[in-house]
Amino acid sequence: MGQASITEIAESLQDYEPLKELPKEIGGFKLEQGSGIQGQILNIAAYVNEAAHCRLDITYTSETFDYVPVKTVGLHTFRDERYFSRERDKFFQELREHLPAMLAEMDMSRMRSLGYEGAGIGMDGWNAWRDLPQPVDGFELFITPEHLLPYINGSFIFLDYTDFAGGNQIYFSYNIFRNEIFAEMKQHGLPLTTNVFDVPAVVPDDKKLELLTEHLQKHLLETMEFLKK
Repeated sequence: MGQASITEIAESLQDYEPLKELPKEIGGFKLEQGSGIQGQILNIAAYVNEAAHCRLDITYTSETFDYVPVKTVGLHTFRDERYFSRERDKFFQELREHLPAMLAEMDMSRMRSLGYEGAGIGMDGWNAWRDLPQPVDGFELFITPEHLLPYINGSFIFLDYTDFAGGNQIYFSYNIFRNEIFAEMKQHGLPLTTNVFDVPAVVPDDKKLELLTEHLQKHLLETMEFLKK
């Protein structure tokens, strides 16, 4: 028997009880109806917290035949690979079980540090970010080392300046596997690369954040001004 089409998947969910039984609100996130089929993606439902610039989309993709939770935190959108499943019942069972924790991970008001994974570079003791110049008009400090975001492929975003109205952003990540710090950007929603903030693995761990601080003091404001153009 062949794989069901995305249209058939959508139809099968119309009267699916586990979907109907999802909580209407969790920790400030409100359940909304999905937007339906868009290409290879079926948007089934979403938990949205507009004030926090966060949402969790519950999706199905016909590309890999998986049910997938997709997180959006600020301008960051990424799949939570821990909860992929091709089995509908298993997916919704795990979704219901882990929903509170998944949504809590997206709440940037919660205290959250890198812990032992950042101990080598002294992340918990790095306070220089507090003394950085105020961001360019329109940008806000969205993510800090005290409220960092577990991201993808071993990266943790620990500093993020975002201009939500303009779709501009610069953010800084530490990758625990590569042992390096790097920055990525968006200008009017389009991804851009930069290497002026790079702190590679060859830099001694106890000097990594010191070097990043120097880069930030030299280049942060001019980079934000460039992104606003």
